[in-house]
Formats: sequence, C-alpha cells, structure tokens
Amino acid sequence: MVTLPFQRPIGLLALIAVAVFIILYLRRPKPQEKVIPSLMFIMQDNKRSKQYSFFQKLLTNLLFLLQLFSILGLSLVAAAPFIKLKYDVTLENTVIILDVSASMQTKEKGISRFDKALEEAKKVVSGRNSIIMAENIPLIVLENENTEIALDVLSKIKPRATSTNLGDALLLAKDILGDKPGRIIVFSDFLSTEGPDIEVVKTTLSSENKIVDFVDVSNKASNIGITKLEVAKYNTKVYVKNFNNEAKQVTIRIVKDNKVITQTKVSIAPNSIENFIFDTPAGISKVEIEPKDDLDADDAAYIATPPKIKNSVLLITNEKSSNLELALEAAKDVELNVVNPPVLTINTKKQKIEPYKHDAIIVYKINNANKREGIVPGTFEDIEEYVEKGGNVIIAAQDDLKEINMKDLPTVELKNKINKPTKVCVETINQITKQFEKERCFTATSYYFGAEAKKGAITFASADDKTPLIVYGEKKKGKIAYYGILDDTSDFKTLPSYPIFWNSLINFMVGAEDIRDFNHKTGKIFTIGEQKVKTPSSTLTTSKLLMDEVGIYEFDNKKFAVNLLDEKESDVNLPSKIEKQKEREKLLERESKEHDFNIELIVLILVFLFMLTEFFYIKIRGDI
Repeated sequence: MVTLPFQRPIGLLALIAVAVFIILYLRRPKPQEKVIPSLMFIMQDNKRSKQYSFFQKLLTNLLFLLQLFSILGLSLVAAAPFIKLKYDVTLENTVIILDVSASMQTKEKGISRFDKALEEAKKVVSGRNSIIMAENIPLIVLENENTEIALDVLSKIKPRATSTNLGDALLLAKDILGDKPGRIIVFSDFLSTEGPDIEVVKTTLSSENKIVDFVDVSNKASNIGITKLEVAKYNTKVYVKNFNNEAKQVTIRIVKDNKVITQTKVSIAPNSIENFIFDTPAGISKVEIEPKDDLDADDAAYIATPPKIKNSVLLITNEKSSNLELALEAAKDVELNVVNPPVLTINTKKQKIEPYKHDAIIVYKINNANKREGIVPGTFEDIEEYVEKGGNVIIAAQDDLKEINMKDLPTVELKNKINKPTKVCVETINQITKQFEKERCFTATSYYFGAEAKKGAITFASADDKTPLIVYGEKKKGKIAYYGILDDTSDFKTLPSYPIFWNSLINFMVGAEDIRDFNHKTGKIFTIGEQKVKTPSSTLTTSKLLMDEVGIYEFDNKKFAVNLLDEKESDVNLPSKIEKQKEREKLLERESKEHDFNIELIVLILVFLFMLTEFFYIKIRGDI
C-alpha cells in the first residue's frame, strides 16, 4: 500500500501561502460590462460566441492553475514528502559464487561452461558485490564493492584446473553476508567433487532466510581423459578412462622436447579404463591423448624428475669382488666407481676419476697403511675434509678396523671384539629400515665389535646386547654411517634385502629426492620462501603457492609437474542437479520490505515544469 507521509510535517505550514494566493485571486476587481454600439453586431451572433466561452474561461483560469500548483508544490517540498514502496532487499548485497573448476572448461560448439557462467554472472551484479571462486579451496576475490568494480573483476577471472568445492563456497558466502540482507547466486555445472553436500548447505542457508539461486551452465559433452598417473623413478603407468557410452580408440603419446618418444593406440570400452606403462624419461616430459575432445584439461599430463636421477658412489676396497660391489652395481640409483688402494684416482676400469667429487664414499675391506697395497697415510684426512664440506661416508667394519687410523670419522667408539652369535635387530624405523618393520630382527652374525655410539649419533640397528651395529651421525656439513655387520660372519649379504638396504642407505645419506615430490595433483598448496614462481601461464612473487593449473611450475631452482588427475572432475557427462524456484519465491516474499523513497526532487521538477509552462503561456498571450 502506498501512503504519503512527510519527514518534516511542520513544513505543511507553508500551505498557508496557497490559501493567501486563493484569497488574493478572489479579491481582484471584476471587469464592468459596457455596451459598445460598434460591437452590437457581435451580440447578434450570441449563440455562436457561447460555443467558445468554455475555452475562454479555461484559458483565463490556466494561469491560476499553474500558479496554484507551483505554490502548492513548493509548500509540499517544505514538508519533505516521501512514499513507502515494497522492494527486494536482497538486491542490496550480492554474493556471486563462480565455479572455476576444470569441468567448467568443457566446451560445446566452441563455448565453454565458464564463458556461459561469466556472461550470466555479469547480469546479476547489484548493490554491494562479493565474488567467490569455487576451486577445491574457495577463494574470495572481491568483497563488498560496487557494480563497476565487480564487472571489472569478473572480466579478469579465468577457469582453473582443480576439483570443485561448492559446499564450502556457500558457507563462505554465508559468512560474508552475515546478518545483512542479500542473495547468493551460484554459477556452476554442479559437478561438485569435494566439500559438504550443496543441497544440505543450501537447506541450512534457506532456514536462515538466505536467498540462494543455482544457475546451471552445464552442457552436453564427450570426454576421454587421463585420470591417474603413477610416476616412479624408472617407469610410469598412465590410466585413461572413456566416459562415453560407446567405445573409443585413442592414441597415447609420450613427448619430450617436442619429440614423440613412444606411442600406442588403444581401444577403450564404454565407461572403462585402460593403462599404459613406459620408461620414465629424465627431465620434463608429457603424456598426450588424441583425438582431442570437449575437455582439454585432462587430455595431457606432465612428468618431472629430480635434477639428479643416480647417485655417484665411490667404493674404496682391496677386495677384487664382493657381494657389496655386486649389490651396488645392480642398484638402479647408483652410478658406481670402484678403486683399489693405494691409488684412488684410477678406477678398476682404468678410468681416471676424481674421488672426492662423488656423492658418497664407502670404505669396505681395505688394507691398512702398513700392508701391501694399503691405504696411503693421509687418505682419511682427505676423507674427513670431504665430509666436513658436505660429503657422505659409510665405514664398514672389518677385522682390523680398530687398528686403522680413521681420524675422528667413525660414529662409534670401538671396543673389544665379541665372538658370539647374536641377532641384528632394528632400533629405529625410517626409510632405511622400513623394509624390516614386520620382522625387526632381520639377520644374525657370529662376530662383531663391541661399540658405543658417540654423542648425537643415532642407532638404526643393534645386537642382542644393545651393541650398536648400524649407526648414523653428522659432522659439520657431512654425514657418516657405521656399518658394523661383518659380512663374512653373517648371511645378510645373501639375502634379497641386502641390496635394497644399501640402496636405501645411500639415498638417505645423499638426501636423494623422491620423484613423487616433483609430481603433484592440482589444488595442492606449497609454502615456500618468498620468491619468483613461474606458473604454466604467468610469473608471480609469493610465499604461498596454490597449484591450480595443469603444467610445469618452477621455483627453488627446480621444476614440478602438476596435473588434474581427478576422475570425478573429468566425468563431465553426468547430468547436473538444479534447484526448483518455489522455495526461492517464498523467501523473496518474506524478504520484500517497505522502503522510504523521498519525492522532494520529483515535486521540484514538477514545480519547475509548471513555472516554465506559465512563462511560455504569458509570453504567448503577449503580457511580456
């Protein structure tokens, strides 16, 4: 209902001016009637004159009416009139949730779901606007800004390659609105793959009188995508799924430096998965599937390997052949050089080498300096310097180890020899000993050195009497390990776990990087030292990096591969769920409220028009 109250009722006293005007108009002298003989002929046509009397009176009174309405309008303005009208208060605050997940890149006739969502979102901005990007972690990109700024921000948003979390985005929108009236509009294909159920969240918001609109931008799509990638140091397995209802034939290619390394054709049954195994190329490579389809984000997957695949190891020994040498030669992670003292610069293959440029050095069954072909005096001084500068040394026990002057290198204080059988059991479970977690006593020995671990050293394995047999320690920048199992008195050297142990120990000592740390799924957040980061599409300076694009990232002087690898997000054929509008209409009815609209300006405009009309009327009549 429309009423006409006044904000300043005392201003109605100005209506006295209307009364004064009417009184003055009524008191003006009346014209006297006189008979003029020269005009007598007019009286003869009295009947004709009466036809125009009404119009003459109207024109005579028009000036009065114009002046009356002008004075009346000015008097009303003094009282500040306003009217109460109902309006939708939800238009005061608008929160736009824009789905920017990978599935929104799905195209139909060259137009993506995201393009459609963006177009629709630009139509609904009103009042104070907030914008949330719904990735796997919702991001607020705008909060409580005007329409112009909101449109500018919307034009700069691009789709990402992550999963979707609409539930948390809705809860975030609720926090932005707080107790303020407003509306939340979600633009999505409603392929929500993470977070709370959106229907449950919407019901919760509706119970709190929040208006939630779902705008469905899904389309018909066909897709075959890479859904899983198992990257290992030496081989990789790729999984490709056909999400269509008919069989498809695809070509899988492995590309490095823009050259196809290998490729294969496979036929994939409807809604089925096929896998393909290939050798992992060193550096950066890419898996591609063809032909392309409606979703590009899962048609390629990148692979990154650590800068260094193999660890260079120097084995110093006087043994012509040993199980340790065979184990190290068989290890894929090891690039082995074997030298026989006293010469350390020529390996057993007669190649010249630099002994202290290796990642790790193993001292195993050497002849003492006072023996034939013994170690050169001063060698352990050089090894000690190598360790202090960041090198890694493993010293293996041997019969005369206590007699060898190894400076301050060993991580244990050697004591008397103990000649009795004992089990060797794990004390600490880590990446070296995790293979022995189920059976902690992994071997036995009949002869070993009594020893005591030095301060700060860590015992990985010990004898029955707790004598440390495998001990790790650090010296300045380097690392030292003591291997106290005498291979000649133990069966450990013949076990399958023996080469695995040595490979793991060397990787641990060198600090070899796991290839899995270089390959990630989109949506992962990295906390790094603030630095420049090169993403697949741009360069930015940050200390917290959200990997939400498919491709290669570069930071910390390393390259990392990031891929979608999300079967749910790639299933763009699924029909979406949209909300019916009946509930919204009920909520809108509750949210329609009366608002005071001041009409002073409107009245002043009318007064101006009346006065302008009066001016032209007087001019036409000839009074001015």
